[in-house]
Amino acid sequence: MAGSIFSPLGSCSELEKANCHPLVCLLCHEPYQHPCLLDCYHNFCANCLRGRASDGRLRCPLCGHPSVVRGGTGLPPVDRLLQFLVDSSADGEEDVQCANCDRRCTKAVRAAEWAGDPHRGPARHQLCPLTQELDTMYFCNTCGQPLCAPCREETHRARMFARHEIVSLSKRTKDIHKKCPLHEEPYIMFSTEKKSMLCINCFRDMQGESRAHCIDIETAYMQGCERLDQAVMAVKELQTSTREAIVLLKAMIEEVRNSASEEEAAINSLFGRMQEQLSERKKTLLKAVQSQHEEKEKAFKEQLAHLASLLPTLQVHLVTCSAFLSSANKAEFLDLGY
Repeated sequence: MAGSIFSPLGSCSELEKANCHPLVCLLCHEPYQHPCLLDCYHNFCANCLRGRASDGRLRCPLCGHPSVVRGGTGLPPVDRLLQFLVDSSADGEEDVQCANCDRRCTKAVRAAEWAGDPHRGPARHQLCPLTQELDTMYFCNTCGQPLCAPCREETHRARMFARHEIVSLSKRTKDIHKKCPLHEEPYIMFSTEKKSMLCINCFRDMQGESRAHCIDIETAYMQGCERLDQAVMAVKELQTSTREAIVLLKAMIEEVRNSASEEEAAINSLFGRMQEQLSERKKTLLKAVQSQHEEKEKAFKEQLAHLASLLPTLQVHLVTCSAFLSSANKAEFLDLGY
């Protein structure tokens, strides 16, 4: 991984054409290992960034934006959301066995489907799944056991299981999120003020004015989904505007090039018919036209590079939001969504 840490990245336009997988580091081309989030919202493996910081600042290998790094490691903070998606992708290869009939099901990661269409982000409830199950499997959070589809219909449809919480296997509640680590009680509330989940004891220990900012888990989850939907739409609009601006700038660059070529040909034709005494004047004008062309092209290229560097970030965040919604259960969403 560290063999090509300091090799320069290609141009932003080349990265866009490559349609990089959002769970693969652009430096080492391997799945993220402890992904670090820079101030420009680009992610790289911790090992790929180690040793790059200078005077408390670290320049992004992709766009060059400086990020302030603190502490002795010289690294930005770990992106918990991206780490969650990487871990969820690894969990997608587990072998699952029905607790009732011992039927097995292997979940396979579909990276191509996960990436989705870069030109049209999926809407909520129509998201590309992080894991595609070969056979439909469910999970009973109450029993803490996986169930195949037939057993769910035959056994867990009985009245005695009416209160059991049955979800898809990818949405099962992991043990780490079931209970409050401080009181060992299940989470029942969410504090919109502190952006954290609360058990009954946490709620009782809160001050009266803070309790006014607490809502139940289901309501908090729905409100969070609505806000994330709005944010996704805003990012989609920004993505569309950025693409349109890139197309426009490319057309303007081409127009400047064509215009410069036409002017150069016209000047050559004009001065070809003139006498020898005008040759110096001819060279001066050609140099001026070439200088103007280079200045304009340089200015447009700088704008193009800036906008092109924005596209991978927009695509990663759209896919990240989509994958996060499809793979995270309510507790995971509330723990990481903010």
